[in-house]
Amino acid sequence: MKRNKLAIVLLSGLLLLSSCDKWLEQENLMGMSDNQTYSEEAGITSVVSNLYSRMKYWQDFAADGESYDFTRWDEASNNSQYWAFAGNVGTGYREYYDYGFIRELNLHIANLTTISTGKIAADKLNYFIAEARFLRAYNYFVMVVQYGGVPLITEVTEYMDDPLPLAVPRNKESEIYDFIISEMNDIIDDLSNAKSKTRATKGAAMALKCRAALYAGTLAYNHDKSASKTLNLASGATGIEKSKAENYLKACLDAFAELEKLGYQLYIKNTDPADNYYEAFTTEQENNPEIIFCKAYDGVNLKNSFTARAIARTQTKLDKSGAQINPLLNLVNDYEILNTREKKDIDAYAGNERIESMSDYRSSYQYNIYDNPEDIFAGRDPRLAGTILYPGSTFRGLPIDLQAGLAIPTAEGYEFKAARTIGGISSDRYEGQKLTGEDGPLCDGDGNWYISHSGFLLKKFVDAAAGSEINGASKVPYIIFRFGEALLNASEAAFYLNSLGITDYNGHSTKTMALDYINRVRQRAGGDIFRLTENELTFDRIVNERRVELAFEDHRYNDLKRWRVADEWWFNDQQNETATTYVLWPYKIYAPGTPENGKWIYRKMKALHRANNGILSFNNTMYYNSYPMNEGNPNIEKNPNH
Repeated sequence: MKRNKLAIVLLSGLLLLSSCDKWLEQENLMGMSDNQTYSEEAGITSVVSNLYSRMKYWQDFAADGESYDFTRWDEASNNSQYWAFAGNVGTGYREYYDYGFIRELNLHIANLTTISTGKIAADKLNYFIAEARFLRAYNYFVMVVQYGGVPLITEVTEYMDDPLPLAVPRNKESEIYDFIISEMNDIIDDLSNAKSKTRATKGAAMALKCRAALYAGTLAYNHDKSASKTLNLASGATGIEKSKAENYLKACLDAFAELEKLGYQLYIKNTDPADNYYEAFTTEQENNPEIIFCKAYDGVNLKNSFTARAIARTQTKLDKSGAQINPLLNLVNDYEILNTREKKDIDAYAGNERIESMSDYRSSYQYNIYDNPEDIFAGRDPRLAGTILYPGSTFRGLPIDLQAGLAIPTAEGYEFKAARTIGGISSDRYEGQKLTGEDGPLCDGDGNWYISHSGFLLKKFVDAAAGSEINGASKVPYIIFRFGEALLNASEAAFYLNSLGITDYNGHSTKTMALDYINRVRQRAGGDIFRLTENELTFDRIVNERRVELAFEDHRYNDLKRWRVADEWWFNDQQNETATTYVLWPYKIYAPGTPENGKWIYRKMKALHRANNGILSFNNTMYYNSYPMNEGNPNIEKNPNH
C-alpha cells in the first residue's frame, strides 16, 4: 500500500478471509483508485486480504516458510548441523519493527472513516474498522513482546523532507499493553460473531486480550525479578510496575469469561486421548470448536509445506527430505506418568542415569531391557503420543523406522553397530541384519540431513492425509489462538491473583478457578485420574503444563522470557541440565539363541548435532531485542543491557 494507492491482493490471499458471511465474498480487483476501492465492499475486502497476508507469525506453514525456528530452543533440534541455530541467536533474534505496516493500517482506518462512510452499510463499515484495529493491535503486540515499549502511532503520518518533527519517544511498555487491551474492549461490539476462524471476530479479540493481559500481568508480577536482572528502564519503556499486576490479571480472566460465553470449547471428538489431541491440530477449522483464530491453507492456492518438512523419511514420496524437526528428550521427559501424575525421566539405565558419547561404540553400562521399542514410553501422558513419534510409533498406518543400530552383547557389556552414512542405511548389514532404521537416528557422515538425529520425530501438525506432503498439499491450519491456551492463561492469571492475596474475583475463589481451568485441559488429556489436587497446583506445575499442552505452538520462548527465567534455564554452561539438550537412541539387541535377542535398549546422549555442542545460550541482553537506532530519531532510548 502506497500513500495514494492501495495494493490489491491476488487469489491466494483471499483464502485468508474464508467466511460464511456472503458479504465478505469478493472478486479479484486490480488497479483501482482509493476512492473506487473504498466505495464498495469488494474493494475493501481486497485491501483487507492484503493486510492479513502481511501479518507476522514467527512459525507458520507457508510454502516458503522455514522449520528451523521450531528447533532453536529446548523443544527440538534440527536435522542438519548447518542449520544448528539453537541457542546461538544473539540479540537480533526475531526482529520485527514494521512501522510501514502500521502506517498502512492507520491509512486503511482513515480511508474507511472518510471515504467509505455513507457508501457502505453502517454495520459492515463498523466491522471493517474494528477488524483493522484488531490487526493493528496484534502487530503492536508482536513488537512489544520483542522490544518493550515502542512509539504508539495511531494516526496517518505524511512523508516530509525533514522527518524530525515526526520523531517521537517510546511509549511505556505498559502503555502498549494498555492500548491493546483497550482496543479489544472498544471494538468487540462491532466485530462479527460468525463462524469464521480466519478473520477478526469477537473471539479473536478476546483471545488477543487474554494473552496480552497475561503477558503484561506477568511482567508486573515479576517486577522485582526484572529489577534484579536490570531489565527495568526508569522511563518505563521496559518493565511494568507491580501495582498494575492485579488489573491486568483480572482483564485476562474477563477475556476468558467472554470466550466461554461465545461458545468456544476444547476439541473432544475421539475417545482415544492421544488421537484426540493430535486431531485438535489437524482437523480443518470449520469442524474444530477449539480454534479461535488461524491461518488457513487449501493446499492449492495457498500451500502448506510443513508436512513435507517434518514427515518421516520413510513416508516421503519424492526426495526423502523430511524429518527436519527432531523433538528432544528434554521435552519427552516432561510428559508426566499418567496414573501417578509425577514427572519422571525416561528410564534407560539400570541404576544411575548415564550420559554417553555418540563417538563411543562400546559400553559397559547396565541398561534396562524392553521387549518392544515403545515400552519405555508406556504409561505417559497421552499427549506425548499425540505430539511426538517415538520408536515403535506408527503414522498413516505404517511403522516409523527408528533404530540407531544393533547392540551386540560382549563380556563387558555391548558393542554397537550402526550405519555410518545415510547411504549405508539401506545397504549396511551385520550378519544379514539391518543396522540403522531409515528414519534414523544417525549422526556421523556428511549429508545426513533428512533423518532423525534425536531418536524422535514430530507428529503434531503433520498431515495424516496421503500425499499431503507433495507440493504443499496439506490443509492443516496454522493456529494462532485456541481455547486450550486461553484456559491455561486464565489458570495462571487466577494463580497469581491468589498469590497476591486476592482470594475472590467476581464471586469465585481464585484458587478454585486456577485449579478448575488447568484441570479441564488435563482431563481432556488423560481423564479424571489426571486432574490435579489443590496441593499439587504450583507454579512449576503451570510451567510444565504449558510446556506439554502448548508444545511447538510458539509459546515456550516467550513464556520463559515473561517469567524472567530464560537466562537461568538456558544459561550456557556444560553443567546446566536445563540448557543441555539430550537425545535418546534406540538399539535392537542382536544375540541369536539368547532371551535378549530382538529386544531393545536405549542410550542417552547430548544433542551434539547442533550449535554450542548441544548447550543452549540465553543471557540478560536477550530479554529485549536491540532497539533499532538507525532511524535518526534522537528520542529513542536503548534497551537495557545493550
